[in-house]
Amino acid sequence: MNGQARGTLSQTDLHLHSSVSPDGEISPRGLAELCCQCGVTLAALTDHNSIAGTEEFIWRSAQLGVRAISSIELDCTFGDRTLHVLGYGIHIADMTLLHALQEVQARQKAVGMRLLDMVEALGIRFDRERVLDLAGDGAVCAELIAIDALSHPENQQHPLLKPLLEGDALAACTPLQFYQTLCTPGKPAYVPVEYMTAEQAIQLLHDAGGLAVLAHPGASLSNPTLPDALMQLPFDGIEAFSSYHTAAQAAGYAVQAQARGLLLTGGSDFHGRSKPDIRVGAIDWLGRENEMRVAFLPAVSDLLHSGRH
Repeated sequence: MNGQARGTLSQTDLHLHSSVSPDGEISPRGLAELCCQCGVTLAALTDHNSIAGTEEFIWRSAQLGVRAISSIELDCTFGDRTLHVLGYGIHIADMTLLHALQEVQARQKAVGMRLLDMVEALGIRFDRERVLDLAGDGAVCAELIAIDALSHPENQQHPLLKPLLEGDALAACTPLQFYQTLCTPGKPAYVPVEYMTAEQAIQLLHDAGGLAVLAHPGASLSNPTLPDALMQLPFDGIEAFSSYHTAAQAAGYAVQAQARGLLLTGGSDFHGRSKPDIRVGAIDWLGRENEMRVAFLPAVSDLLHSGRH
């Protein structure tokens, strides 16, 4: 990843995924324990389109002295581009939010079954039952297929996978590389999902009492300057500090956010085995972690009392 050196950890990580996310690995409880072990004192579980693990994460975090924020990451679209919007301080019992999440999850499960067929049709070997078992009650994603497919030696000669391998070692290919090579737009196993628009995602988070923050723009947008049309939407903040951002990118996004009066946030986007290079708390805050906390925590706290959204 382009962020900081792996040896430096921060006390704040506002972008974490548990096993509730289709591509996550560690249980919400286990993730809270990992945060504590890594010295993180302020954390946010931002599972994809789900708050199913939030109560467990907050409960275990409180036991361990970690302050946890009720949060989520929504998949959405802006024009023909897929974006992610982070929600902080949301009311997890909000019925409108829960209904919208149920609809997204149902669509993702249907797409997951089509994805299994698409990858299989490419001649890539994997154990369908094992993949479904890994998914549990959630949707199948490319990373779960990869976990099994990369354990089959016969796949190392597959023409689509061979360019990813080092010395014919399947272990050198990560689930994320598998996903990027086969299942992103324009790739042979891409299956589109119908997501809400970015405007709808922001409104949903605001109606649920939360802040709406644009996630890792360096990973989602090709231009380092945030598009004016996108920034006309009522975001509350920008995730300037990310495992995906170089120091120069992070500084640039911070300047753009502050010029618009938006909050700065940051997070690792930890998932576990699907993104093995990313560790909990591994964010370069460019010396601005305390500044961020001083602004972010009151903003979240104010939402609980003001009913602003």
